[in-house]
Amino acid sequence: MARPSYRANQPTAKERLKEAFWLLLSEHRYSQITVKKLSQAAQVNPNTFYYHYDSMDDLALDALNDEKLYEIPSIIHEKFLSTDQTALREALGYVVIGDRWKRIRLFVNSDSMILRQHLYDMMEQFWLSMIGIQKEALSGEDILDLSFILHGAMAIIEQQKEQYSFDFINALPDRPLGQGILQTLEALMMKYQRKS
Repeated sequence: MARPSYRANQPTAKERLKEAFWLLLSEHRYSQITVKKLSQAAQVNPNTFYYHYDSMDDLALDALNDEKLYEIPSIIHEKFLSTDQTALREALGYVVIGDRWKRIRLFVNSDSMILRQHLYDMMEQFWLSMIGIQKEALSGEDILDLSFILHGAMAIIEQQKEQYSFDFINALPDRPLGQGILQTLEALMMKYQRKS
């Protein structure tokens, strides 16, 4: 297949596809987004979609990766080690920069288990990277603790409105729940860093 044409100073076809994906996902259920609708919204030929992606799920994962959620663990880890609650709040605030919060919510609130799983897997991977361990090395109990924290985070995201509540995030490190999460993550880091 020939490479889609590109005009200088214009978004690429791939960028337009991803922007169209976010727009359509904010207006429709994921199951209702078709390659035809997406291509029309992006103003590209449907063949252009298949030049870049094998499926809508591939596009969804690529669009989520663009949100750079993988940067969060290093930011939180750096602040976490400082034990400064203000610094931790700032790190957690990174989640709401730009359209990131809205887009994360679109995945959590989606009718697609695939989108929800993509987000869960990404969150799990960045917490594991913060702990500095592979999932296979965790004990069964530690996997349950991490799963509890991540599913709780997704439930909290689902409950939030489109405008992110800074009151909640600001209060979390001071609340028993937030302290428990921090203590659990700190215990996991200490436990597995000792073993490595």
